[in-house]
Amino acid sequence: MSQKTPAPEPLPQEDASSGAGESTGAPEGAVALAAEIARLEGEVRQLKERLLQSHADLDNQAKRFGRERQVVRDEITARVAREMIEVLDNLDLVLQSLPEGERATPLAQGVALTRVVFLEKLRAFGIEPIEPLHQPFNPFHHEALFEEVRADVAPGTVVGEISRGYRMGAQLVRAAKVRVAKAPAGDGAADGGAAEAS
Repeated sequence: MSQKTPAPEPLPQEDASSGAGESTGAPEGAVALAAEIARLEGEVRQLKERLLQSHADLDNQAKRFGRERQVVRDEITARVAREMIEVLDNLDLVLQSLPEGERATPLAQGVALTRVVFLEKLRAFGIEPIEPLHQPFNPFHHEALFEEVRADVAPGTVVGEISRGYRMGAQLVRAAKVRVAKAPAGDGAADGGAAEAS
């Protein structure tokens, strides 16, 4: 008696719906991840820009504060220098009032030496005297107190110094008080008469 061969069992079929879900879920996760990365990169760029801007602001503030400190320092130095210059003026008056025969005395030499020390201290702070003689009158450095008729120099030339002026770099500490030359009145009249005659 022949035996029947059992029929093969059907292979299990994969769930189509689950496969479809897995295949669509992977791309969606990648898109979401890429979007998150892009968002984070944008935040990083913004933070870098803010950091650079903060550094630039701090640098500008430091430079501005440095300039302001320098202005205040210069103003304080100029004020102290003006006080020292008044003492220097008194020393100059003492030396100028001494007779010629007394300028070699120990007292006169001590006053002269003190004056030299004062000038050195002023120069240490950047204070320099203004030399106005034989220079054209400069209203930014000179203060004209008198006019002096002079035919041997050009009008407007400083021909006398009444008190010394001082400067600190380009900044005026004290203007020099000076006498300024002016042309003789006769020259102008003569020129006018010559012009009329011609």
